[in-house]
Amino acid sequence: MPKITKITQQKKLRERFNLFIDGKFELGVDGSLLLKYDIKVGDEYTDELRLNLENDDRIEMAYTGLLNFIAFRERCEHEVKEWLFKKKYQDLSDELIPRLKEKNYLNDERFARLFIRDRVKIKGYGPIRLRHELNSKRISKKITETEIEAIRDDYDFNQMALDLVERKLRNTDKPTYKDKKRLWSFLQSRGFEGPSITFALQGYTFVRDDNPS
Repeated sequence: MPKITKITQQKKLRERFNLFIDGKFELGVDGSLLLKYDIKVGDEYTDELRLNLENDDRIEMAYTGLLNFIAFRERCEHEVKEWLFKKKYQDLSDELIPRLKEKNYLNDERFARLFIRDRVKIKGYGPIRLRHELNSKRISKKITETEIEAIRDDYDFNQMALDLVERKLRNTDKPTYKDKKRLWSFLQSRGFEGPSITFALQGYTFVRDDNPS
């Protein structure tokens, strides 16, 4: 029966170890697996142990990759599933996603909350644009609506729309109906709802485009 004759720590990836069987390199594994299977020099290297190590190490490599992926910024479950598919780990979704959720590394409500605040504060998006983008990330409607309503306490979408209009018309003495149409389309593209757009434009008098100066 083959035996484990040496175990060495890898130089670049300190959390990984190399196993040598009968003096020859066999495979590298995550250090946690040495503890899980109580692996020591002199142990027999059975086919069952080999299969367990290969399967579990693939899981640990996928999990480590996911941790690096979500460390860059907050991620939603849909993005994690896309990453797993891209890396050909989609068969591990049912095992790894609950593991991330259990440690609170993955939370769609937190993702939606931070996503909305970022888009509103930095890009000035309105509710419709927020709903569209969160829907593309498969965030549930319940979470989306709850978080949009919550942010209304800190951000007035009517005032945000008005501020945008004021900036656009700052150097326009006599805004025309064409300007009004352009502004309406612009605010729609930013995701503002009809009442907010109406509020933003109601204080202006728009003249006919052919009105003499």
